[in-house]
Amino acid sequence: MDNMKLLCTAPAQDLFCDLQMYKNEEYIEVRLFLFKKFVIKKWTIPRNGIAFAWTGHDRGSTTDYRDTAYVACILLNGKLLKIPVMQISNDRKEDDPRNVLTEKFYRTFIEEVIESKSIGISGIYKYGIEVRQPKFPSMYISETKEYRKRLSEMYKEKQDGHRTPDDIFSLMKAENIQGKILDWLQNDGFLHSRKYTWDKVYKKD
Repeated sequence: MDNMKLLCTAPAQDLFCDLQMYKNEEYIEVRLFLFKKFVIKKWTIPRNGIAFAWTGHDRGSTTDYRDTAYVACILLNGKLLKIPVMQISNDRKEDDPRNVLTEKFYRTFIEEVIESKSIGISGIYKYGIEVRQPKFPSMYISETKEYRKRLSEMYKEKQDGHRTPDDIFSLMKAENIQGKILDWLQNDGFLHSRKYTWDKVYKKD
């Protein structure tokens, strides 16, 4: 993936580490760097394979900005990708570089999900996501198990030895998997209305 373009850099939850987000035509990739030099972890997201994405906090956690926030997505094959990210801290000035870089990271992730024509739910106004009342509840990782299982089974049904993962993702979309996902999220109360997905409510400025 040497052809990937760097989109943004932000402070990571881990000490002495930073997150960098890259993209090319096929993937979004987030890399965790130690001392701005060594890649110690990476998350690779196929642009055509995102079922839905959201921003959240670990269940039962406080709103501490250091170790509870994340961006996450579930792929059409049922795989979960959870990327720990700092949260904008109210203890710092708004123009603190760490806050500015963190906001840029969230907004870039949201914009890339929208650009890939994927479903995005949940978020806060600081990241450009404004959801009118009634607000839908927060989604926690533990509540995604059934979605992941359904998607994994649907993905496996379409494997035949000749199709690539991208072929299967395209086939699932052609069969309106995104409409089904929106129905699931709405029926389960995580999405009050289809008018509140990221592509409908995101405010860039």
